[in-house]
Amino acid sequence: MRTTRTAAALVALTTLLSGCGAWESFRMSDFAQEDGKAIASAAAEAMSDVTSMRLTGQVVAKGTQILVDLSMGPRGRCTGTLRTGGSHMAVRRVGDRAWIKGDEGLYASVSDTVLPAAALTRLSTSWIPANDRRILAMCELDEYLASFRVVRMAERSNGDGPGGKQPGRRAGQDRDDASDASDASDASDVVVEAEESLDGERAVRLSADTGEVVWVLSDAPHYVVRVESAVFSDGGALTLSEFNREVRVEVPDRKDVFRP
Repeated sequence: MRTTRTAAALVALTTLLSGCGAWESFRMSDFAQEDGKAIASAAAEAMSDVTSMRLTGQVVAKGTQILVDLSMGPRGRCTGTLRTGGSHMAVRRVGDRAWIKGDEGLYASVSDTVLPAAALTRLSTSWIPANDRRILAMCELDEYLASFRVVRMAERSNGDGPGGKQPGRRAGQDRDDASDASDASDASDVVVEAEESLDGERAVRLSADTGEVVWVLSDAPHYVVRVESAVFSDGGALTLSEFNREVRVEVPDRKDVFRP
């Protein structure tokens, strides 16, 4: 009798779960059941074809938390904002030219001297040319793609990335073998932690002995959609989205650009 009741309860539970869609959350996809090396390899292949994406989240640099929202596209196109300590800075980049625009609090905090109110107003209402390499690199799509070291483990296991391409590098780009060698690690170090729902999509969570964690979409294309403590040495978490969409960047009007 107890067996009958147990079987009936299981049938009822199964019906309930399947009816509300919860049953699906307990079943791992075929992709999630592959080993870490295979999943990392699939992610590397998918990311190697990315031509644009949006980064949102927070990173910690030298003890300072920075909120990031950047959209990056091909040929150095980038637009977005950075926020820290209650201040914000807008960024635009087209090719080798970049501009920033911050609020008064930002300029007051980075200035070595006390700036007059008039100077702060002028700075905060103007776009300032910022062709410093650090600003340009902040919007470098390929640099971000190449920084996902958990994904890059897959390419190091066979010399080149899937299909002969490295993630974050377009066809024809030179390889930095010295850099790859210094970061060498085996793809077997990638561990499949779980498959879970992330922003309404199924994703596989991978971790490595370096302390890095990435989430890879279960459905193809297997994009990396979240990274923790992998991009910046001081840690952080970034969400990747809006892959391969057009990134429109409006070049500031000449009259709105700061002229010393």
